[in-house]
Amino acid sequence: YTYPESISLPPDYQPPSMAITGSYWKAWQLLLIISAHNPEEFGALAWDSYPTLRALMEMCITSQFVFPPPTLTTTPEKSEEVRTQELQLAQLEKQQILEFESRLAAASSKQVITEQSSLLLSTITRMDPLGPLRRPAAGVLDQLKQINSHYKLGHLLCRSRKRDFLLDILQRQGTNQAMPWLADLVESNEG
Repeated sequence: YTYPESISLPPDYQPPSMAITGSYWKAWQLLLIISAHNPEEFGALAWDSYPTLRALMEMCITSQFVFPPPTLTTTPEKSEEVRTQELQLAQLEKQQILEFESRLAAASSKQVITEQSSLLLSTITRMDPLGPLRRPAAGVLDQLKQINSHYKLGHLLCRSRKRDFLLDILQRQGTNQAMPWLADLVESNEG
């Protein structure tokens, strides 16, 4: 997201890096498709470097489209930690967007921006692809489920052996944890 060039922000203010929310999640979905079709190079890089993309990959492999992915949070404490971190990140993002919009308004219309009057809160998101795992909206998770079903992304990712994503998930979860998704995966690959 770039603000209008006609608006001058104070020289001591560094605007946050933002993206239009719809485009942000579409980009992640496209990167997921690329990762599934090129798992050895692009998929491995995605898995190692981009927490949000890795979570989307795990959701497709396990067909569990919930946040946080159960495969990333092997204990209730870890699950709560991820949720708390996402809530803190969402709050920080909200503050940054409101401050950014307030500075834009101060430079143009002088309007006071609140959470209720903000035009940007619902349309932009923090752009930090290497940063912490982000929570996709319910609609994005639904789209992801459809994309996975249509393009069989989870199956493509499971077939990779140069970077064995499935083995990585299984080793991380350990043998003591129930993995109902694994039985579904095996059943869906029979025949």
